[in-house]
Amino acid sequence: LADESNALNSKIFSLPRLLLLSALDELPEGDGITYRELRDGLKMRDGILFTNLETLKKTGYVRSRKIRVEGEELTEYSVTRDGREELKKVKAWFADWAGGKNG
Repeated sequence: LADESNALNSKIFSLPRLLLLSALDELPEGDGITYRELRDGLKMRDGILFTNLETLKKTGYVRSRKIRVEGEELTEYSVTRDGREELKKVKAWFADWAGGKNG
């Protein structure tokens, strides 16, 4: 497990980032969700949400784009292919850890 953990990106090991990636991973590929929907759905404060979305964008796991909804400009977020792959690795690592594999 220790060796496998070295292959994981430690920048996503925080509860808000894992929650964000998991929520975005639930969307069909190519679909996105607005900042407001993420905030309300995950019940995150703006500072926590914004900071963690920015970190995930910098890692290339999340992308954003501007959209117009009823004349209002909003930011929509979606998970990238790299983000989905990294989340799979993290889930597998946690499953191994929780299952007591390798010790």
